Amino acid sequence: MTNWKTLAISSILVILPFSVYAAKAQSNINQIQSTSPMEIAYRLGQGRGKRGQRMEKLLQNLDLSDEQSQQVKAIQEQSATTAEDLREQIKAQRQEMQSLFASDANTDEIRSEFQAGQQLRQQLSTNRFEIMLQIREILTPEQREKAVELMEQRHQRRFEG
Repeated sequence: MTNWKTLAISSILVILPFSVYAAKAQSNINQIQSTSPMEIAYRLGQGRGKRGQRMEKLLQNLDLSDEQSQQVKAIQEQSATTAEDLREQIKAQRQEMQSLFASDANTDEIRSEFQAGQQLRQQLSTNRFEIMLQIREILTPEQREKAVELMEQRHQRRFEG
């Protein structure tokens, strides 16, 4: 009886994350279907999702000079290919992980694939951080202070409102 309960709990722990992932994926599909073709084309052409849109809005609120705007755009263009490559690798790794879970792969193989995914996500996060540092170097001290204030306001609205 105990083995049956352990198996049932283990199965739930394995299946639950995939159920959540599938529900989120369906939600994303529904959102995409309700998005206008112009918005989809803009996102594809610009390579910007919500995170990129938030950065754009933040930069607009900082009243950048023309020279600063050009420098920021150059940084974003320079990093876009690297970020896109990493996102594609993460997507492929996620699909591989799903295949391994569905197969009879051993636990060590699944752990190894999980670690590979963690490393890719860390690389993407580090890449974003480096971009922020590069942009920070372009900003004046006043713009840096204003950026911190705007980010804090956004954080408060997101988690308190």
